[in-house]
Amino acid sequence: MAAEKVASNPAATVTPQLLAKWMAGAQNGYGPDQYRLGLAYAAGDGVPQNFHEAAHWWRKGAENINPQAELMLGEAYAHGWGVPRNIDKAIHWWKAAARFGTPEVAQRAQLLLDSAV
Repeated sequence: MAAEKVASNPAATVTPQLLAKWMAGAQNGYGPDQYRLGLAYAAGDGVPQNFHEAAHWWRKGAENINPQAELMLGEAYAHGWGVPRNIDKAIHWWKAAARFGTPEVAQRAQLLLDSAV
């Protein structure tokens, strides 16, 4: 399941203070915090596992052009994590991540795109 494939921030222990910081940033439209909050919900890291909430925050991050959030929103659509499974939407978000992402994100998005077609 997604919790096995998604880990929030392996370098940090997710504390209530860190979650509060991410939530404040996410609610203020900060894409990286929206992405991190989505990971926390997907993994159940510091919060109850909730794929619907994970997809919600990844969508917010994707709308703020955060390539990592775009990549994960594509994953959510590909696997049906908190959203209806929809490969067309997955491909859309992977293409966005490949276009705007760091080389690592773009490479991962391209691998996912190649496997989808």
